[in-house]
Amino acid sequence: MKTRGKLYLSIFLIPLLGGIAARLLRVVIAFFLRDLGATVFEISILASVFMLTRGIFSPIVGRIADRGASRILIVLVGFAGLCIDSLLYPHVPYFLMILLRGMDGFYGAMVWPTMQAFVHFSSPKHLRGRLMSSYYIMGGLGGSVGYILYNALLGNVKNAVITVAVFYFLGGVLSLHFKDLKGDEIKEVKETKRAGIPLYTLSFLYGMLFALGSEVLLFYLAEIMTLGRELTTLLLSVASMLSLLGTFLVGHVSDRKSFSHALWLLSIFTLLAGFLIMVDNRIVAIFGTILFFIGGRGFLPISRSFAASTTKNVGTSIGFLNLTSNIGSVISPLMGGALLDYFRYSHVFIFNLSALLFFLLSLAILGNTYLLYYRESHSLSEKLNHR
Repeated sequence: MKTRGKLYLSIFLIPLLGGIAARLLRVVIAFFLRDLGATVFEISILASVFMLTRGIFSPIVGRIADRGASRILIVLVGFAGLCIDSLLYPHVPYFLMILLRGMDGFYGAMVWPTMQAFVHFSSPKHLRGRLMSSYYIMGGLGGSVGYILYNALLGNVKNAVITVAVFYFLGGVLSLHFKDLKGDEIKEVKETKRAGIPLYTLSFLYGMLFALGSEVLLFYLAEIMTLGRELTTLLLSVASMLSLLGTFLVGHVSDRKSFSHALWLLSIFTLLAGFLIMVDNRIVAIFGTILFFIGGRGFLPISRSFAASTTKNVGTSIGFLNLTSNIGSVISPLMGGALLDYFRYSHVFIFNLSALLFFLLSLAILGNTYLLYYRESHSLSEKLNHR
């Protein structure tokens, strides 16, 4: 029981600390470069490089872990790399920042997909959806605190990167609790299934959508909606916190109902979010932002829990989901940043064209959800007919 308590403590605290560190670093770098005259597109390149390298290496690291490599060692090396990299950002030019973000993506591939595997291994079967959701909720809470911490530090880059390094170090220390997981505790016999193309394409689309919630949404609200930096970071923090309850609700629906029920609920949230964010009204856009975070965050734990529960090679399966979502995350910040720079204050009726990508992606998610649901229903009908 004592060991289980340590595991649950780590499940809650590690993503919290990691979320604070990652969000604080991204915001500080974004505004630091903006003050130096960088465009939103140039700033978005950093996020895309990070997501690309993390996506590429996630299934590779997962496969290595599935073949017997020490997962705890993988996590410790990843945290050490993130800690060291964070201290280097104030001292390098832009082109070396791109290299550092690439290295951060590699270290992130070592830490976070492996942590998701640890969460799965530590969770009772009837609570896996909710515990995985709780893990992501704490990461989201950390992101919210990261926005607030940026305001508290008043954009001081030196103090911010030191804070980031300390939080990553603490994450590494807490991850030592997972060394108590024994091989016979995590070994499970289950049928190997393939999630199928519709799930991976859906992961790709959600990756595209949620990646817009960083630099693109940040500058959209701060500059296009004229909320300013301080108010925007505070708003995104509050929106992230309000979305946490919705994320847990989606995990509850997945445990009590089904994966398909949770997906349909998420697709409705994202469709409303994509529509409302485009509306040239601050209150409406704020409400859309809250729904945006619920939809984007809610998909992550549900998809990971589903893949881990229905496949034999947990690390590899989670790695491929991270790969597809991260590839989407590479593309959309570049597209969103370019549209934001190009359209700026262009309107069609009451809609901001600079936020058009939010709505288009939400429509694609709804269509992909239908394809996945149709595929599952069709497969079930075929099995019943064969009986």
